[in-house]
Amino acid sequence: MQAPSLPVVLVHGWAFDPSFWDTIRAALGPIQIRCLDFGFFGPRPAMDLPQVPYVAVGHSLGALWLLRHHGPLCRGLVLINGFSRFGSATDFTHGIPRRVIERMRAGLLREPEGLLHSFRLRAGIDTPLPPHIERDRLEQGLQALMDMDCRNDLKQATCPVHAIAGTEDAIAPPTLTRACFTPGSGVDTPQWLDGGHLLPLTHATTCARAITGMTRRITA
Repeated sequence: MQAPSLPVVLVHGWAFDPSFWDTIRAALGPIQIRCLDFGFFGPRPAMDLPQVPYVAVGHSLGALWLLRHHGPLCRGLVLINGFSRFGSATDFTHGIPRRVIERMRAGLLREPEGLLHSFRLRAGIDTPLPPHIERDRLEQGLQALMDMDCRNDLKQATCPVHAIAGTEDAIAPPTLTRACFTPGSGVDTPQWLDGGHLLPLTHATTCARAITGMTRRITA
């Protein structure tokens, strides 16, 4: 008899909320799932990780956050449209230039609805924004995208890490992805899909298959 699969933790990216995972949740079927919430559109964040062994799945900023915070109970990480660093640095020239993220921050402070809509449109989705916007938390998220460096976290991860990337990703372009996931980085070769920045929406079945595979491979 096959051992039951581990629970799965899902962490969304910047400018989204837990509803981002609805398609993946349907594709995963009867697996125990917990969706964390940065609180970008809600009354409060909900970022508590389980106190039992689990598999974690992060999208974009959620992948970066998980690399830093996944902890010893995490038995496997799946990073979708993810990266170990997003903002450029002197030793990471393929990152997104600081001026670009600063321009996003200025737009967020000036006109949050317009900035969020244009970002989501560039990512590949044109659905209405949630009515409640927490600008301060979104600004903190941009700060993390600009400065958080999880390259050492990835190298030191004690659990298996699987990365899934889009060949047409306009937010985290392939050059950035390849710079993050090189031999010796902790992920030698991402799983490349013909798609953009929203693979959990556009390639839900393939992403769910990778998640399920991780949960079945590791059961304790």
